[in-house]
Amino acid sequence: MKKILKIFTGAIVLFVLSVMPAFAHVVVSPASVGVAAFQTFTVGVPNEKDMSIVSLRLIIPDGLKEVSPNVQNGWAIDIKKSGSGDSEKVTEIDWTGGNIPAGQRDDFMFNAQVPATETTLNWKAYQTYENGDVVSWDQSSSANLSDADREKMEKTGKGPYSQTKIINDLKTNESSTDDNSEKNSVNQLSIIALALSAAAIAIALRKK
Repeated sequence: MKKILKIFTGAIVLFVLSVMPAFAHVVVSPASVGVAAFQTFTVGVPNEKDMSIVSLRLIIPDGLKEVSPNVQNGWAIDIKKSGSGDSEKVTEIDWTGGNIPAGQRDDFMFNAQVPATETTLNWKAYQTYENGDVVSWDQSSSANLSDADREKMEKTGKGPYSQTKIINDLKTNESSTDDNSEKNSVNQLSIIALALSAAAIAIALRKK
């Protein structure tokens, strides 16, 4: 019985350890946004180590406009740009000077207008700990990686980047509008048919 209990307990520990990295990401939400929308994004930063996180770098994907970070109490914000005039764009947002204690998390927010066409935004982020260690969330999705590859990534301080899909939600709206139009047409024809039927019955009764 004790042997079975040990095996069962070991299996639970292995399961917990295997799923923990999936929850330790730097994640940008929401996961999907309609084309050309103005959106408030939230960067969730959990601290999975026993020391404080003291800075966060977020690389801004191409195609975003009007990028503006929210005030973050206790943190200095540095907005990096490239180009000039109409071609100027924000390429990176850095939060420094703050502190996320071990076992805690924080949310960093910014506004932006997303591209007007369907695409996927890849959010590459870099978090720095008080001892200088940097965890880089700049790898493609680990869904198809082997256990050995995942272990190698973790040992080298790397992980998969978060993604946001830009979808054409206008298609859904147009489809709903078409469906409503068809329903209205059917309802109108039904009413007309009932009215004609009632008139035919009235005429027949008069003839009698």
